[in-house]
Amino acid sequence: MSGAGVCLVAEPERLLDDAGFSRCCEELRAGALRFAAGMLAGDRSRAEELVQEALLRLVAASGRYQRDAESVRRYSYRILSNLCLDELRRRRSGAEAAEAAGELAVERAERSAAAGPDAEAARRERRAAVGRAVERLPERERVALLLRELGGRSYAEIAEALDTSVIDVTNLIHRARGRFARLMRPWMD
Repeated sequence: MSGAGVCLVAEPERLLDDAGFSRCCEELRAGALRFAAGMLAGDRSRAEELVQEALLRLVAASGRYQRDAESVRRYSYRILSNLCLDELRRRRSGAEAAEAAGELAVERAERSAAAGPDAEAARRERRAAVGRAVERLPERERVALLLRELGGRSYAEIAEALDTSVIDVTNLIHRARGRFARLMRPWMD
């Protein structure tokens, strides 16, 4: 994030002017990109597109939320979560997933050429195992966990993004962490 999160931390309840709104959106970008890439199993290119789309929709919907930093952040993650879920649903239905996987494989191969073969192979295997484990989580658990772990969102913010209660979010994250740990157990030994 640029500048230590001045917009998001300093005065989260102060209404933002246009410049403040732009700064706030820019500060959100890095965390939102990590979140979207996590949701999309590392597809950084598509994640960047969805983050951009979420920010455009955020601007278009400016009358639907308060223009303070906290509301901007919550509403942007709600939009981004929905876009990522829509993308995952589309991918399940066809060849787009295979194409995206192929593009990712080429990207990773290019990056691995720079690292040592053994270290790179171990890193790739570990990342693939994490990606498979996250993909195997039920959709709502995966979204809640990624919003918390990659997005750094509070349980209240996640509840708002998922349109549910904080208690439900607590349960979703607890179940997701348990399932994830069981799926990753072979890698922990």
